[in-house]
Amino acid sequence: METKIIKGDLVRDRIFGEVKTAVAGLQQQYHKVPGIVFLGFACVPLAKYNIPMHVQMAQAMGFNVFTEIMSNDAPEQDVFDMIDRLNCRDELDAIVLLQPLPEQLNPIRIVNRIDPAREVEGFHPVNMMSTMIPDIQTSRYPMCLPEALFEMFREADVQTRKDQEWVFLLDEGFFSNTLTKMIVRAAASRVVPDDCTVSFVNKASEKLAEHCKRADFLVVVTKTPEYIQPEWLKPGVCIIDIYSNLVKEIPSKTDPDKLVPVIRGGVNVVAVNNIASAILPIPGGLMTVVMAILFRNSVSSFKTRIKEKVVVFPVLQD
Repeated sequence: METKIIKGDLVRDRIFGEVKTAVAGLQQQYHKVPGIVFLGFACVPLAKYNIPMHVQMAQAMGFNVFTEIMSNDAPEQDVFDMIDRLNCRDELDAIVLLQPLPEQLNPIRIVNRIDPAREVEGFHPVNMMSTMIPDIQTSRYPMCLPEALFEMFREADVQTRKDQEWVFLLDEGFFSNTLTKMIVRAAASRVVPDDCTVSFVNKASEKLAEHCKRADFLVVVTKTPEYIQPEWLKPGVCIIDIYSNLVKEIPSKTDPDKLVPVIRGGVNVVAVNNIASAILPIPGGLMTVVMAILFRNSVSSFKTRIKEKVVVFPVLQD
């Protein structure tokens, strides 16, 4: 059984094309385009690559792009003040808080400060609740992570069946991070069929291999590169690798004076070949499409805010 490597390039490029066309149409109709700001910190090893990549992609889509990079030791109140200022800027339709945050900051308190109408990833508690309880219909757009997975599964024709087991494997640090834990559980509530078993497993568990061997779908969120061992896997498992780790930097082949990142997820793709039925790898897998969904949600935010600004005056009768 040869493992199907599911890359996100085709889905990403399709959505990028749709977004770029939509932004151009908005420019023509309203003489303005959606505004997006990336709020981040330099503490993340991949920040020097990740932040410019988000900016360049957004600019290529035609967005009005802003960045706010704060000090790694910024106190909570300073971050609150920055978000309050961003919430008041009328030209901003999307506020993207780049994760993870410095250790002194509480992620759920920070993301809760963002205007939920402009928090386009689906991480604000109000938006997350709408993902978990869709009947309340408080969210304006889908949560990026599960929506990206749906798009990729549809493109690759990956089918979910009754009574399959989904195992979500997370680092201890992610379990203790309230926001990350809520994101994973909200995403799981959206993508896992009701008649399937779901387990959330700490990577430090003594029964880790036992949990992994039961998984028909294994979702891996770990800061330890290529941690999952092939012998832990059930033949035919579908693996969804999520967290990007900077392993090293090497000179670019085209420009030796420029360094490029070597990125790995929690699973070695070569090692699981002929064991897994499919894998969404790092790099090039799910997170590639997440960015595209984020941009699509930003367009939706712009359209909604434009409609809300239209004032309809009643027709006066003689």
